[in-house]
Amino acid sequence: MVIKIRKKIKGDQRLIYKSSKIILTPLDIKKADKLDSELHKTIKKLEKVLLKSGVLLKSGKKKDTLRVWYEVGRTINEFLKKFPLDESDKSLFWNNLYGYSPLIHKGIPSTKISETRNDFRTALLLVNYPWGLVRKIGPWALWREVLSYKNIKQDKRILDWIINELTEMPRTRDGARPLLKTIAARFKKIDTNVLSKEDLFRKLKEVNQNVKN
Repeated sequence: MVIKIRKKIKGDQRLIYKSSKIILTPLDIKKADKLDSELHKTIKKLEKVLLKSGVLLKSGKKKDTLRVWYEVGRTINEFLKKFPLDESDKSLFWNNLYGYSPLIHKGIPSTKISETRNDFRTALLLVNYPWGLVRKIGPWALWREVLSYKNIKQDKRILDWIINELTEMPRTRDGARPLLKTIAARFKKIDTNVLSKEDLFRKLKEVNQNVKN
């Protein structure tokens, strides 16, 4: 698949076509234009919904940041069901989303954003959980912190354990950081998928106890 991306070059925004393919055909370009057009329509429709609901203002200020990003994630999830991405083009897609809505995110980053820090990618992960639970855990800043650790996201059991811990013992972003950093460090060089659920949770409880102490 070919992705039509917006890029800042010497201060100017330009549209270019990128893909893992070496040579692009006219059909590739046509498909990229269609994907770009459909995504543009989808984002603009989302903006109208967010503005009407009052969680997003015309100035770009978010009255409810968590709700805005949750709706962004839900919209992108539905879009990708209609237009599945090739694995090799996913990083291009996520980075390019910053160029579509100055209301949701002002401006285009001058450098590539890592997947773990990409707000649109994080928003998609949010919708794996029901809105009531997402709201209960805490604000967008906390969720960004939780979902910024790659090895935590790689094993959903770890993520689910952390969410359960935050439900039972709520924390602020700064309050949750020591636990998250310690868990990420503890399993940095371990393939947790080889661990049984019982062994994994036992290790997580040990980490949590050490942090508390």
